Amino acid sequence: MIMKKSLFAALLIVSTLLSAGVTAQEQGGKLRWKGHETNKFWDNWEISIGAGANTAFSNGSNIGKRSERIGFEGTFSLTKWVHPIVGIRGQLQGGWFNNFHPTNGKMDWPYLFAHGDIMVNFSNWVGGYREDRVYYAVPYIGLGYMAVNFTDNSQIDNRAASGQAFTFAYGLLNKFRVCKQLDIDLEFKGLFAPARIAPCKFDGAYMYGLSATLGFTYRFNKRDWNRAYSQDDVDGYIAAIGDLTNRLNNANDRLGDANKRINDADAENARLRNDLDKCRKNRPVAAAPILPETSVFFTIGSAKLSDYAKASLDQFIATVKDSDAKFTVTGYADKETGSQARNMQLSKQRAKAVADYLVANGIAASRIQPSAEGQGVGDTVTAYPDMQPKIQRCVIIK
Repeated sequence: MIMKKSLFAALLIVSTLLSAGVTAQEQGGKLRWKGHETNKFWDNWEISIGAGANTAFSNGSNIGKRSERIGFEGTFSLTKWVHPIVGIRGQLQGGWFNNFHPTNGKMDWPYLFAHGDIMVNFSNWVGGYREDRVYYAVPYIGLGYMAVNFTDNSQIDNRAASGQAFTFAYGLLNKFRVCKQLDIDLEFKGLFAPARIAPCKFDGAYMYGLSATLGFTYRFNKRDWNRAYSQDDVDGYIAAIGDLTNRLNNANDRLGDANKRINDADAENARLRNDLDKCRKNRPVAAAPILPETSVFFTIGSAKLSDYAKASLDQFIATVKDSDAKFTVTGYADKETGSQARNMQLSKQRAKAVADYLVANGIAASRIQPSAEGQGVGDTVTAYPDMQPKIQRCVIIK
């Protein structure tokens, strides 16, 4: 019955420490310390087991050799980290101590010690939080309840009636990170309790326990930490958002003005297109271009173009080049020289010479009617009536 009450009291202490830390975390909001925030309730939990050796002694005389006062210890722990630096742990450690009694000699006496601890990750505190750190030094202090003398062999005298007491715990947990989920733990810890609870012979008023255990820790749920921002960071971020909002509003205003100008320009273009359509419907029919009439003169008996003749043709070409009007090229000869057959042949040669020159200088052959080579009328038709015979040796373009 006494044992059950003792364990209940120990569990009550551990539960109180854990619930206090969690409540402070949940109700206190985000804790900003060393650049990181506290986490949610189910994040950053660890479960650990370990085993090793221990010894117990007092502040008075201790019977027996030190080498013969080595016992066994096993541990089971559940840890909640509320911050990369601060954690709360509940641990149940138990086993047996080896000590000496004046009457019974060497004896093994079992114990159970349930305690709650405040953990401080010294490596993260001093060196800053790093998820890839391999080694962590974690000192801690705690308080719990220890029960001894709960077997028949250990209850040798009236000490059995007082085999429970509140006990202080302290130690250093050395954590070696294997991967994100798993750590190897090497823990050195001590306890401090009244010597009266021990069934062995302790002359001092206090009992000290030292132990070293080796074990494993499994880390589950969220294992890393979110960065915290200072109030200056938050204020700067809000100010930057406000500035961006103002700039966006200004850009929207400029975009609205640009859209208005585009709409006005579209309306003006539509009006101009409408006016252009009206002009096209109402435009006057262009009169046929009036082409100049040009005469090219030749020497007697020749169809070769002189420089003067080419100059006249160049001026004619410049005048009619940009139009699509058609014209005739007619060759003539005078009656005073040559036979009628010869004059017919000569007039055609003269007409062809002029037509070839026009085509060679950019006038389409299709514009020369009725033939692209021109036409000759010989001396049957007079080019310029009542004028000298040499004037009749020509080609007329019209």
